[in-house]
Amino acid sequence: MKTLPLRLALLFVVAFLAFSAVMPAGALELPRDPASVVPVLSPAESAGTDVMPMVVWSIVTILGAGVVFGTLYLLKRRVGGFPANPAWVAPITIMPSKDFADEGSFGESPDTGAHH
Repeated sequence: MKTLPLRLALLFVVAFLAFSAVMPAGALELPRDPASVVPVLSPAESAGTDVMPMVVWSIVTILGAGVVFGTLYLLKRRVGGFPANPAWVAPITIMPSKDFADEGSFGESPDTGAHH
């Protein structure tokens, strides 16, 4: 049962590599009629441009990337890429809000005569 996530991750990686190997072949195919690549539309015709295919492909691409990178993240967690007690910890300080500086922390400001 523990090998199932690894098998799925391997399946996704192989499918991604196979798909990305085919993509350059599609770029090599030239269109027969160059005018079909850059259509000349009047302003009235361009107002009815269908954007749904672009929206659908954008959503599918984002979801696919989420699945691929989520799988890689879970694989890294499973392998132990994030240790419980790391040797180095980011130098941050967590302070409660009652310890923050307030108006009385710095004393009175000197009166320079210039007011902004």
